[in-house]
This record gives sequence, structure tokens and C-alpha cells, in this order.
Amino acid sequence: MQLIGYILFLIFAIPFSYLPLKVLYLFSDFLYLVLYKIVGYRKKVVRQNLVNSFPKKTIAEIISIEKKYYHNLCDWIIETIKLFSISEAELKQRMKFTDEEKWNSYYVENKHIIMAAGHYNNFEWGAQRISLNEKIKVVGLFTPLSNPYFNTFILKNRSRFGALMVASKEIKNFISQSLTEKYAFGFVADQSPRKEGKLYWTEFLNQQTAVFTGVERYSIQLNAPVIFVYPVKIKRGYYELKVEMICDEPTLVHPFAITESQTRFLESIIRKQPEAWMWSHKRWKLKKENL
Repeated sequence: MQLIGYILFLIFAIPFSYLPLKVLYLFSDFLYLVLYKIVGYRKKVVRQNLVNSFPKKTIAEIISIEKKYYHNLCDWIIETIKLFSISEAELKQRMKFTDEEKWNSYYVENKHIIMAAGHYNNFEWGAQRISLNEKIKVVGLFTPLSNPYFNTFILKNRSRFGALMVASKEIKNFISQSLTEKYAFGFVADQSPRKEGKLYWTEFLNQQTAVFTGVERYSIQLNAPVIFVYPVKIKRGYYELKVEMICDEPTLVHPFAITESQTRFLESIIRKQPEAWMWSHKRWKLKKENL
């Protein structure tokens, strides 16, 4: 069954990805009607997350953000499919690396870089775009899929512009090696961490939140500066990739200062463009009182 599902995916999704984005966005508009208006995909989760995060907003304001979020979600789904076939030239055109000189100024030949990111706008395009920078090789973390055929396809797709993919459970061993090349390690900083993981608790979007500390721990281990990478949506199908220094001397700061700083920065960009974040994600399923 896994192979059959994979074959059907290749038959439909790959040819679909070759359609121009202006055509694909018509499918996105239809998908919005299905997910939001008809099915109500995770609508209760999205609404509750928004209400908890923005208690001072009226219900009308919450619903306005909610609708924009579902439009953004559907565009992200379509744009992710487009990534199967998008050319390097089109990716560069649609994801402008406006902070590339700034990024290059952060690069020091004898240091690795830790990149923190969130589920914000088209983070998939952002990761691929930064892989095209020739200064330093990007290492992306992934969680293997249960279907081996899809797993191989996704890994190949995510590495097509030069990124090296490493399983999350293998990153500790990878970093512990005697690395002869300098890397930019990418971490998604807003995942809901496992109960047994190394956690830091803070207030994030008006709620007590557990934050995974991997960014901080590995930055200290490698003495690597921490950079936050995020795409800003300019208009439909067009983004600007931005970078912001979080900490350039990780071994000199207080414990959890890096984790706190990355969380505060993520919160600030979410407040500026709330519809850009992944509200259907069950970010607050881990409760401090239940530990």
C-alpha cells in the first residue's frame, strides 16, 4: 500500500507542480473553501490558539486573522508542491534574499552557524533559498517519514539546491564528529517539544510555553553564532528572506539567554504578521502542570 500511495502521488502531484503558480493559486482558492468553509480543518485549534494568544482582540479581529491564516496555509501547501519542480532562477526571483550581504557578514570562516527558524510564511522556500548561498553549506534537520518511498523523495527534494539533510536523532552524532567543513545548521525553533526533552519554560504569546533548547546547546558546543532566518511575504508568491543576529558569542551569555532571545524575536514577527504563523499546530499541548 505504501508503494501504491507513492506511485499515485508521483502521477498526480509532480505533473501538477509544473503548472504556473498563477494557475496553482486558483487551486489554492478552492482549497481554502474546502479546508475553512466546508471541512473546518482544525478550526477549533486555530480559534483557541488565536484567542489565547491575543486576549485583547475582539472576536471580529480574531476571525479576520483566522481567515487570512487559512488563505496563507493553502498558499503554503500549493507553493510546497511547486517546490518539487521550481527552477533555481524562479526560486531566486520569488524568494529574494534581501539580507544576503548581512548574512555573508555574519559568516566567519572558522565558525559554524546555527540558524533558528519558525513555521512562519513559506519556511520551506526560505530553507531552499538560503541553500543557494555559496558561502557555507546548509544542514537541514528532518524527522524520517514512516513511508520509505516518500521519505526518500522528500529528502531528495529538500536537498536539490545543495542542503545536506540529517535526521534529528542523528544530529548529536553528526556534530560530535571532527567536522572538516563549516556548516550552517538549521533548527525549527517553535516545535512542541517532547515531555522527556530538555525544556525551557517561558511566556510566549501570552501562554506558558515549553521551548526546545537545542539551538542554545549546540551553539555553545560549537561556539557558533545564532541567526534567526525568516521570510516576509511581500505579495502572493513573493517573499523577502531576512536574517537577524540573536547571539554572536554564545559561550559568554547566561544560561537560557539564547533560548529566551530567539523566542522573543519569533514572537515579535508573529505579532507583526499573525496570519503568517502555523496556528493549526498544537503548539501548547504540553502543559507545565502535567509534568
